[in-house]
Amino acid sequence: MTPQQFQSRKRSTTMRQATHNAEPAAVGTMMVQASHISKAYRSHAAPVIALHDVSFAVARGAVVAIMGPSGCGKTTLLNCLAGLDTIDAGQILIDGTDLARLSDGPRTDFRARAMGFIFQNFNLLPVLSAVENVELPLLIARERPAIARRKARAMLDAVGLGDRQQHRPAELSGGQRQRVAIARAIVHDPAIVWADEPTGNLDSDAAQEVMALLGDLNRTRGQTLVLVTHAADIAAHASQIIRMRDGRVVPDGGK
Repeated sequence: MTPQQFQSRKRSTTMRQATHNAEPAAVGTMMVQASHISKAYRSHAAPVIALHDVSFAVARGAVVAIMGPSGCGKTTLLNCLAGLDTIDAGQILIDGTDLARLSDGPRTDFRARAMGFIFQNFNLLPVLSAVENVELPLLIARERPAIARRKARAMLDAVGLGDRQQHRPAELSGGQRQRVAIARAIVHDPAIVWADEPTGNLDSDAAQEVMALLGDLNRTRGQTLVLVTHAADIAAHASQIIRMRDGRVVPDGGK
């Protein structure tokens, strides 16, 4: 990244934060624009409403926490935003792109280029070393192996694991494994990172270390971070909190 690109990305982090339940604003200032999203799961019984008329916006460079009790629709919302699941009504724009209007190939390409994913269970390949796990998305994107390896090593250095590059996941602590997963999620410099309970399998000290790392990376790289959590101390790291209950977004303090 050139100094000019870094300064441009850094400036994007200062854009005005979107409010809860906000209607979508201008595409140029918002990374996520969700308008009146509804989603139901069909079964032999009555349909189960997972999301009902959900609207909000997320500014570029923001750190956003989606909070709520188990079963309230947090992960469903995250999957719909990332284009991993479909919606029944409404519209979702990610960096101005309507994923629902893309065919499978372009949608997959967009996700691989513009998005990173962090999971509660790390989802690292156990037979690969840390550096091999991190370079994998670059190789899938057809980056030259030598360049992919160099970027992966640099990213592991950035997350404090420069001395663990040849270790396999089983040889790492939970916090270290999540750092590898974070490095893998951002090594291709995505515009937005989705994190589903990224500290759910960590003790409190490791969880705070991971959140501090995500905050540092957000400030220095300007990537938008949207995370699902049920923990108030984790959500406290966010600049915007979207609270959910029964498939709906509720105002701050909503019961």
